[in-house]
Amino acid sequence: MKLLIIILSNFLVFICSAQIEPAKIKKIQFFSVSANYAYGNVIPTTDFVKGDNLSGKPITNFQSFTLKALWQNPGYTDWQKVYRMPYYGLGSSLGNFFNQDEIGLPVSHYGVLGIPILRLKKFQLYSEFQFGITWNWKHYDSIYNPKNLVIGGGLTVHSSAGIYAICHITKKFDLGAGLSFVHFSNGGFERPNRGFNIYTPSLELKYHFFKRPDASLIKKPGRLKRSDDLYLMLGYGDHQLNEHELDTNYYAVAGLSLIFFKQLSNAFRLGIGADFNYWMGLTALPDGTIGPRDFKNLTLGFIIQPELIIDRLTLVGGMGIYASHLKYGNFKQTYQRLGVRYDFYKNLSIGINIRAINFMLAEFLEFNLGYRFRWMK
Repeated sequence: MKLLIIILSNFLVFICSAQIEPAKIKKIQFFSVSANYAYGNVIPTTDFVKGDNLSGKPITNFQSFTLKALWQNPGYTDWQKVYRMPYYGLGSSLGNFFNQDEIGLPVSHYGVLGIPILRLKKFQLYSEFQFGITWNWKHYDSIYNPKNLVIGGGLTVHSSAGIYAICHITKKFDLGAGLSFVHFSNGGFERPNRGFNIYTPSLELKYHFFKRPDASLIKKPGRLKRSDDLYLMLGYGDHQLNEHELDTNYYAVAGLSLIFFKQLSNAFRLGIGADFNYWMGLTALPDGTIGPRDFKNLTLGFIIQPELIIDRLTLVGGMGIYASHLKYGNFKQTYQRLGVRYDFYKNLSIGINIRAINFMLAEFLEFNLGYRFRWMK
């Protein structure tokens, strides 16, 4: 787990800092900091949240205190022109579920990307995405914390999507209000892992160290070079079975994905392909130990995968269906993929995805290495 923390932390810092690379250009980077307070509701998707915990009370509310360091400029690079002067940077949050004995005070570190939806003279509307890691949990323990089946390990993924309205109140201060959906889980890496799902209204105060960038200076990027890609991805992860979530048995999942992508705009590509995975846990014995390993461990899924292109960084989504699966049967169970990927050298990429079913039950974290065959259009 310590090794995973180091690898994941370095990866997230790397991809976030890569997006701040334009700071090397001798042009003004408009820097700002913001303080955010959120107070929202925990969606009651588990018995632990509904009240089956040591306190005997439902866990209904969540609050967080957040600091962000953000950069913005009037489009020094093509991707900034495509997204019409987005803001991007790093954030840290301290969360509170009002049950410190069983949950703790989780701390999150993540990358931030804000894409404008509407921009008026003194009013702006942004969609904001966050993706990173969370630690400092009081996780499941069979003796000291036996009811917490939501968080099974000391590290989870932090993911958030929201809408923020921002109003300029002085030359350097902005006041904002937003609504976000926040999800915490470890992707099935260490169970129990039912995860928290939260929706949170928030208020934010932002301070600009320099004047704000002038949106009228943004130049339209025109039609940038586009491509069709055949993407090959090697994926690997560990997981525990739901039926043995309180055991300490871990099972490897290794796979190969082949996806053909067609780029439809400067910012969007759409792919269709297949996922081949070999699940060691599919043939586990009733006591949770490794069973026979043969072709029954192999699964086949067909997937449609939309992606957002942000320079070398890609935001990955996906909806698939298992065409062959020992546990779910054939064409009876859909699955989802959500993650990030970074092109670190020519056609090579690294990334991390959450693989899930039913949009909320994580199956495993999919660490991946990819290679693309590219045809420019």
